[in-house]
Amino acid sequence: MSDKSIRIENLLGMLTVKLQDDNFVKWNYQFQSVLRGYDFLEFFTSEALCPPKFVIDTESGVTKEIIEAYKSWVQKDMAMLSLLIATLSDDAMEYVIRCKTSHEAWKNLQERYASVSRASINQLKIDFHTIQKGSDSIDKYFLKLKSIHDQLLSAGERITDNDLVITALSGLPPEFDMVKTVVLARETSIPPKDFQAQLIGAESVIEARINILASGCDVCSGRTIQRWQPKFEVFTR
Repeated sequence: MSDKSIRIENLLGMLTVKLQDDNFVKWNYQFQSVLRGYDFLEFFTSEALCPPKFVIDTESGVTKEIIEAYKSWVQKDMAMLSLLIATLSDDAMEYVIRCKTSHEAWKNLQERYASVSRASINQLKIDFHTIQKGSDSIDKYFLKLKSIHDQLLSAGERITDNDLVITALSGLPPEFDMVKTVVLARETSIPPKDFQAQLIGAESVIEARINILASGCDVCSGRTIQRWQPKFEVFTR
């Protein structure tokens, strides 16, 4: 088995999302990312041009002899078409039946799901701007936010790192008000990784204070405990 065949088989394990009516953005992002990483996306975008089929003789003209490069291209293109089909739901399969090339199938899917994708993108925008941390940890909160962010970027939406930070700030509970104040007062934007690291530090302080208060309640005998305001050491730049 050739190295190329092994690589194509390995791609199946990376393409975990099957195309449905409501997940075109996610499916498209994963499929393009994986295929582009292995230089296979060009078959779907028609950048990998099909060579001529028959050998041309200088004297007799077109012969019946098939060019080896053509055979190789067809073999690879059929492998790409098979790979694409493996990522489709039964409903999505209906739009590629009778397609003879990977590009033809890809074009049909893009045309069919473009309008559905637009609705999905609008929903992703709403999710992005209204996301709340709730009871999630900072790591889980950022994972959800980053997932939406990446899907929007893959759909061609322009979202800056500062947009990501501001959105994350908006979804934080009151316990993080001090962090909000400091970050919003900065003269320069803070990189998302640094911002996340500061929130994780603040989260640790909050959890430690809560644990102290919880243990103190065991011996407080009904005494009223004053509401506390956590203090964080947040560096400005």
